[in-house]
Amino acid sequence: MDLEAEQEVDLGRYWSAIVAHWWLPLAGLLVGALIGYLVSLGGDQVWKASSTVFVGAPYSVVGGVLLQGPQANPSTVGTIVRSEDAIQRAATQAGMRAGDLRGHVSTKTISSGTGAGTVRTTANPLVQITVQAPTRRKAQVAANALALLVVQRLAPYTDRKIETLKERVAVDQQEVAVIERQAQSSGDATSKAVFGVHLADVLDDELQAKQLLIQAEEVERPKVLTRAAAVKTTARSRRNSVVVAAFLGLLVGLFAALVWEPLMRRRSG
Repeated sequence: MDLEAEQEVDLGRYWSAIVAHWWLPLAGLLVGALIGYLVSLGGDQVWKASSTVFVGAPYSVVGGVLLQGPQANPSTVGTIVRSEDAIQRAATQAGMRAGDLRGHVSTKTISSGTGAGTVRTTANPLVQITVQAPTRRKAQVAANALALLVVQRLAPYTDRKIETLKERVAVDQQEVAVIERQAQSSGDATSKAVFGVHLADVLDDELQAKQLLIQAEEVERPKVLTRAAAVKTTARSRRNSVVVAAFLGLLVGLFAALVWEPLMRRRSG
């Protein structure tokens, strides 16, 4: 009970010292925040560039089912751009060392709002690739190189599908020309009717192939939606610098308030 009473007395004395010299913690807080702000202004300047990639949404030719491939995985783009191969390729194009680019690449999925404060990520999202580099050109070139590499890695399935559909359209067009020549050379009404039915089927198949081709080129195939444009920024976060410095200043001010009276008494003595 005596120890508890002594602890209460000590805490009360500390609190009284802080209240009596309240201006010291306040001054420490303000001075710390000012120092943190000034330090953030003197931080190293870097260039940041962001490129936006549409990853696409591949569908099966039969049934139009959304395929669960790499494009459906939200971590695919980040895995690609942070791979050592991608870092070395982008660094070479930007004229910088791989070590200067490594650790300065980030990705962010751009989500769509659904109202009421909720956020929904689409099945075929946009992904923003951001690069920090010491110069404007290096940041832009590296970001654009990584975006193009993502498209190249994710496009093979859709590219083969587009080639197949183009071949299908070409075959249908050739068959239409053959049927029309045969119908014109035939004098039999029954034969012309048969040719007409066959022609309608081929034209329908050609129309369907063209629609699938447009879908593959505009919806399914990944593409670079926006190219990177660099902006100058500070490597050190200004807000974090101010908050940390202000907290440290507050601690110094509290300590000063606690030792103020003993120091004054010692100087007077």
